[in-house]
Amino acid sequence: MKAGVVGIDYIPKLWNRIEPMLEKVVKHSEGELTTNHYLDYLMDDKMQLWVAIEDNNIVMCMVTQFINYPTKKILRVLSISGERFKELHGRFNGMIEEFALENNCSALELWGRKGWKKMLTDWNDSYIVYTKDLKERMH
Repeated sequence: MKAGVVGIDYIPKLWNRIEPMLEKVVKHSEGELTTNHYLDYLMDDKMQLWVAIEDNNIVMCMVTQFINYPTKKILRVLSISGERFKELHGRFNGMIEEFALENNCSALELWGRKGWKKMLTDWNDSYIVYTKDLKERMH
């Protein structure tokens, strides 16, 4: 199995296999991004695409993004989709940490549902993001 960050030149070649995986993420989101937004940001080098490939099949994909806060730079994990999360967590986690450090990030951040805490035992759940939909009240 191979896993790692995908170069921008390869994203269009993989997109037909990645898009359905990210569509599953979009369905569980609060509507922040569509798959077209992901593609645009990936192609503009504003996000990074990671994949795990086994026997020419994409088993898992992930999207990350650098966030520059006034006092620090972090690498945020925006989405993860695919199979065998528990098995691949160790492989991805080490690579992501090294990638973050190489890019002067002082922390990792993950947006996800509460169930991720079971796998992220060495991560702090620093706060919870609550949302309230106001679309119905917009004019």
